[in-house]
This record gives sequence, C-alpha cells and structure tokens, in this order.
Amino acid sequence: MNDTFYHLPVLLNECIAALNLKAGGLYVDGTLGGGGHTEAILKHEPHCRVLALDADLDAIRFATERLKPFGDRVTIRQSNFRQFRQVADELKITAIDGLLLDLGVSSFQLDASAKGFSYRLDAPLNMQMNDHESFSAYDVINGYDEKKLADIFFQYGEEKNSRRIARKITEMRRTKPISTTGELVSIISATIPERFAKKTLSRIFQAIRIEVNNELENLKTILTDATAMMNSKGRLAVMAYHSLEDRIVKDFFKTEASNVIMDENYPELSKEKTPALKIITKKPMVPSEKEMNVNPRARSAKLRIAEKL
Repeated sequence: MNDTFYHLPVLLNECIAALNLKAGGLYVDGTLGGGGHTEAILKHEPHCRVLALDADLDAIRFATERLKPFGDRVTIRQSNFRQFRQVADELKITAIDGLLLDLGVSSFQLDASAKGFSYRLDAPLNMQMNDHESFSAYDVINGYDEKKLADIFFQYGEEKNSRRIARKITEMRRTKPISTTGELVSIISATIPERFAKKTLSRIFQAIRIEVNNELENLKTILTDATAMMNSKGRLAVMAYHSLEDRIVKDFFKTEASNVIMDENYPELSKEKTPALKIITKKPMVPSEKEMNVNPRARSAKLRIAEKL
C-alpha cells in the first residue's frame, strides 16, 4: 500500500510552515493517518520529535511502517485525539511546541468498504474511527427515535430535509433493521429529488459519522488541552473540511485571543482576562487550484493557525 493510496497530505507545505518548527521541539500530530504530515515534520526539522495519534488501527499499522526510519524521534499511539492529555500523562509529557490536526475522514477510510463511511460503497453500517468502540452507525439508524435522528441530520449535516428523511428511516426499519449503507442510501434516495441525491447523502453520512465518533466534542477537548500544554510561541494548525468543524476552530481561536470573558446574559458582568492565543490567519488558508486538481478531496480544506502567547 503506497502513501497516495492511503491519503495524500493536504496543504503539506503550509502546515509545515504554520508549525514554526524548531530544534528540540515536541509536536503533536493528532490525526496521523498515512503519516504524510508527520514524515514531513521530521524531515524538515531533523532535531525535533513527534507524538502521533490516530484512532484507526489500519492507519497506525501503515504509518508505523512508513516512519520506521525516524526511530525514537516519533512516538505513535492508537488513540482518539480527545485522549491526548491522558496519553501525554502516560508518557510524562508536560509541554508541547505545536499541534497539527487534519480533521475528517482519510481517503483510505472513505475507500475501505468495511468502514461504511462512503455512500458510494455498500457496507455494514459501521462508521467507527476506532474499531474497539461498540457504538456504531447501526445503533444510530436503528436505535434513535425520529426526532433525535432529525435533529442530528439537521445539526450535524445541515440537511433541510432532515425530518422527512428521519420519518422514512423509522418507517422502513419497522419491517426489518437497516443494516447496510446500501439499504440506507436507497431509503434516503427515495425521499428526495434525484438532482439533490449526492449532496443530501453526503450530508446525512457526515451527520451520522459525527454522531458515532463524537467528533465535535472531541475537537473542543483537544483544542483546550493542547492550548493549556503549549509552550509560548507554539502553534496550533487545524485543517477543517466542513463548516461545523471550522466554526468550532474559529470561535475557539477568537475566544482564546480575546482579553475579555463575555457574559452573554449580563454584558456588564464581563471580565478582563489575559489572552492565551494570537490568531495568525485572519482568514483560513485554502488549497491552490493545482493541489485541488491533483487531490480533489482537498477542495473543502480550510487551515487556521494560532500561536500561544
């Protein structure tokens, strides 16, 4: 399996520049994937170290082999990045010099039928980033009531037909459980005009994946924990692929760069505070036309950067 089959690293040069690498620095790659970003970090600064995390065992196996030449300069752990603080404690890490997150699903995961992430491939309803977890897309689709399904489709997929789709799913599962992505695709496709099918399917599958893996809360957790452990001048570089993730990153950076703790209900009670971050990217960086032509899945990527004060 080569690295292009696994996952082409997105905005690679921009990410390396964003981290402001230095000799002796310790950097966290919270989304190891195929190891492309970690490899580039280790090559660019030959005297730094990387702690790399990924929940996906396939990614761990692939990247471990790829990164063997770097020896003990890289430490790899199978772990969701929400558990970064726990991993750091186990390794007796008390401070870091940078965090890189390439959010979303890797090309390999999308193309691996057993994962069930893609609506284009028939597979069991799974969508687990971590194979050790018991909760899956099957549990969401067959266990949630109509209102909860509709809320998830609307909140996490921003799907305007959420209620209609949820109603159809709950109606169809009364006959028998919905157990494959193919069955789910057929049900969704029957509720919407054909011209909207691809975008709707993409939004619904995104919503289910976010729910199964608790992605948005996990993102908030690592942003908070990494900022707390970041050395001065350390950088957070985060690539988001949809508006929900990007909004979380944008709002977190804005809040941590502010010198005021706002009380929304009682503005007069707002307090001054010392900012923790400086925003480096006023607007997110996006892939060039050339990169998007080579790697179409990079098209929606947005890179935001902040620096610890």
